[in-house]
Amino acid sequence: MQLDTFLKSKVRWHLGYNLTSIPAGDQARLEEAVNNIQDSFWYSKIVEQISRCDEAEKRTDMTGTVNNNTVPRNRIESIAGDVDRTIATSDFKDTLKTWTAIYIYETDRLALHLYVPNYRNPEQARYRFNREGAEYIQALPGPADVAVGTRILFANEFR
Repeated sequence: MQLDTFLKSKVRWHLGYNLTSIPAGDQARLEEAVNNIQDSFWYSKIVEQISRCDEAEKRTDMTGTVNNNTVPRNRIESIAGDVDRTIATSDFKDTLKTWTAIYIYETDRLALHLYVPNYRNPEQARYRFNREGAEYIQALPGPADVAVGTRILFANEFR
């Protein structure tokens, strides 16, 4: 089984896979993971996790434009008695910090389901540019590169 194009795009977004800055090997691992889901149970769990990432990302919007003009609250206090009332307060810095941590947690879970690195996580994103140079990729679709053998031959013979 494989994810459809829209879900693949969501996975790339949530895991921070911008095509211009990801090592080719990691990009190939992600493509292989979203194209080779083993069965319908795993498929449903991955789609569910993508939905959880979507919801957590919506909560990081402090302007309210994404959430129907509803700003996330970091403290809600209910007082019951003769008159029931609810007090909701928002400290945008604390709320943003909390929901960003939750979003990173959910994207980490998505990355664990797919067995790929999560480049949204700042601790893992630092490896994005560390691995530069040639990488051998076996998972890309298309014909095999037939010129590899000649490059090895010429490198050995004509130095």
